Amino acid sequence: MDYESDFEDEFAETSLGDMHFKHHKGNGDKIIFIHGLGGSTLVWKRLMEYMPENLDIYLIDMLGHGQSAAPDIDYTVSAQFQFLREFIALQNNGDSFIFGHSYGGWVTAYYASQPCGLKGIMLEDTAGIKEQFDDLASSNKIKEDRERLMAEVMKLNGNKEEVMRSIIFSDHSSEDIEESMIADIKKPARIIWGRDDAIVPLNYGILLSKKMNADINIIEGAGHEPHYEQPETVKNAIMDFISRAVSQTQ
Repeated sequence: MDYESDFEDEFAETSLGDMHFKHHKGNGDKIIFIHGLGGSTLVWKRLMEYMPENLDIYLIDMLGHGQSAAPDIDYTVSAQFQFLREFIALQNNGDSFIFGHSYGGWVTAYYASQPCGLKGIMLEDTAGIKEQFDDLASSNKIKEDRERLMAEVMKLNGNKEEVMRSIIFSDHSSEDIEESMIADIKKPARIIWGRDDAIVPLNYGILLSKKMNADINIIEGAGHEPHYEQPETVKNAIMDFISRAVSQTQ
């Protein structure tokens, strides 16, 4: 399918402001795609070229990103969760799969740990893993890592400095992906990770897959963005997971 011609631009009203999303209506399984920090719906353009036409796909701009609202708030993961939960309720698509990349994976994991409707989750090179934060803290590299990340995201997409600063520099440790959150995730899950990810290295993906008792697809020749670097391989991982998840519920 084509990102430019096969998707309709739409907006959904939430208590935090309007969410912008692109929708490809199909009669097959529903998937919501959630981009990473500083991204927008555009990050999925290459992957969409490989996705089957029958799928019902939603590409969303997270709160403070792309064309979605950017209210003057603290940009916690729980705020992103509220934004997503209201959108899903408005669209009546609680029977969707959710695919989250990096920061979007963190939001997806948080969503799946709450008593909300969904069929399963796919976490691609997910940020927010407690063990990575702990390792950065023990090496005294948290400040350096955050400053580097801030500089990088401000080069992208006309990102709003106050939004990016709130996400990157605030202490959201209570929302880290850790044991209690993982224990509350009851739906099927698949981990997808680039072999050469230098931002969230593969060892954290392997650790997460073990803790969640979830299969992991390690994508050769990919770094932090397998959906862009190896889109056909990621498409195959998505379709395999959906097929297995659906068969388990029948």
